Amino acid sequence: MHRFVIRRVLQTIPILLGISVIVFALLAAAPGDQVDLLLSGIPNITPQDVVRLKHIYGLDESVQIRYVKWLGLAVQGDLGWSRTYKEPVAHLISDRLGNTAMLACAALALALAVAVPVGIYSALHQYSALDYGAMLFTFFGVSVPVFWFGIMLIYLFGVTWHVLPPGGINSPGVAPGFPMLLDRLKYLPLPTLALGLVFMASFTRYTRSSMLEVVRQDYVRTARAKGLPQRIVVRRHALRNALIPLVTVLGVAIPGVLAGAPLTETVFSWPGVGKLLVDSTLGADYAVAQGIIMVISVMVIAANLLVDVAYVYLDPRIRYD
Repeated sequence: MHRFVIRRVLQTIPILLGISVIVFALLAAAPGDQVDLLLSGIPNITPQDVVRLKHIYGLDESVQIRYVKWLGLAVQGDLGWSRTYKEPVAHLISDRLGNTAMLACAALALALAVAVPVGIYSALHQYSALDYGAMLFTFFGVSVPVFWFGIMLIYLFGVTWHVLPPGGINSPGVAPGFPMLLDRLKYLPLPTLALGLVFMASFTRYTRSSMLEVVRQDYVRTARAKGLPQRIVVRRHALRNALIPLVTVLGVAIPGVLAGAPLTETVFSWPGVGKLLVDSTLGADYAVAQGIIMVISVMVIAANLLVDVAYVYLDPRIRYD
């Protein structure tokens, strides 16, 4: 196992290099650079000032040289300087990464908490009313756009019923510490539900189909023939094997959660790295956008590695060494 983990970590190095090259090239090819947007509202700027500012920002050099310089600083933890927020990109991301991680973990936890029991019950009671209801829910969940569902949640719970705050992350004037944590829990349900809906639906379908396949296996029939109670058969014999495909889907869903976070965080004004990515891209603050994409890439690769390790504990037949 240790050799497998070390090998996988070493394999991530060329992957991250490839991602950084592609992202840097795409952002460099975007129309207008930082100086052009910075000076767009200044009518009396001279060409000499433009040349001087481009030299300060390093925009008078080729893309290849700028990338090599950025890479040399990035491996040291320096992701550049934000022109918009006037602070280092690394500090900017670290301040908001916890908010995105909280939202993503809450969305996945909600999706699993609903999908696994519903999927199991739906499989054990196939063609029942709840089974048809669960399938209808899955079709709804995978079809509804995240931003539209988020707006509907804001309209119903925040504007019409005044049950939950429509956006933000904390109420003003709340003392830091435990009171702020309790206050933040009021702002978490709506973006969590909006972000977790599509994964809740897909997890339900995968759990149901996997459980349907497992309960028809011979070892499950044997366990029932021995007179074991249904809950023991499901929990000890069927559920563990049925969860293996779900773990695979969970590994794929983690990038989806991070990819859906920018829309969700923008709709709900949630101050995470997703909203920061949207704002920095629209504002041509490409150093921030590059740093966020690289951080998200590292998180996705690490999540897939954890999924591979989880296989060993779920299925003793799997060995990597």
